[in-house]
Amino acid sequence: MREISAAQIAAEQIFNRITDGRGNAVQRPDMGTTFGKNVDRALRRIVNKANKNGDCIINVGNGYYRPRPGVPVEKTELKEYLRTEGIKANDILSKNNIMLTTYMMWEKEAGA
Repeated sequence: MREISAAQIAAEQIFNRITDGRGNAVQRPDMGTTFGKNVDRALRRIVNKANKNGDCIINVGNGYYRPRPGVPVEKTELKEYLRTEGIKANDILSKNNIMLTTYMMWEKEAGA
């Protein structure tokens, strides 16, 4: 059985405080320590997993929250979050394609 770290426990406690509305946004952990960085990393993993399983949690700089339908500023922030995530995804795909092309050229040059 996998042991749960203190950072994971702290991240889960923060995650459980995430609720609806930007006015209730939950701030990220203090990044001034290694522990805080580990908690933040664990929290981002938990949020990512939740979003992949049907949740909708965003953070556009003012903390984590679930945007409410019918609240224009929160819909705008959701769209900003999705646009930013799309840019990151496209950047990763582009990098991967370039790396694969480079490797294939190296392979061809090496006669492999």
